[in-house]
Amino acid sequence: MSIRILRRTAFPMIAALALAGCITTQEMPLAPNVVRLDTQASGLLFAGQASAHTMRRAAELTLQNGYSHFRFEQAQVGQGSQLSGVYSSASGNAYGSAIGNSAYVNANASGFSTPIYRPTANVGVTVVMFRADEPGAKGAFDAAEVLKRAN
Repeated sequence: MSIRILRRTAFPMIAALALAGCITTQEMPLAPNVVRLDTQASGLLFAGQASAHTMRRAAELTLQNGYSHFRFEQAQVGQGSQLSGVYSSASGNAYGSAIGNSAYVNANASGFSTPIYRPTANVGVTVVMFRADEPGAKGAFDAAEVLKRAN
């Protein structure tokens, strides 16, 4: 297979599958000042952003709920990969001849398939929120500062 054909077919497909991905976060309120965040990210552009996305969302929720500081508890982090597609290539040829009332055909084919995986990341945390004057706020993340650094 020539490099030109490989560039036209394989590279764009591999790039598209590798870059395809997203970040999703599920939120479960547990108490007025406690929420559970579970973030799943996949794809080359997104898997490395799962922790930052979770931190930013925790800061947003803290401010939206009238608090100023937050801490993480029961943190869980995981990384892996996920099958995102299969690249297949095949080639073949056939030739034949006719002699009298008989036809003879000779054919052969070859091919291969390559699985394509994309990286994944999972972050799960329980966010406990505090007001600035509460004892739990001491040493906790300042939500406004987190958002300022994120932008």
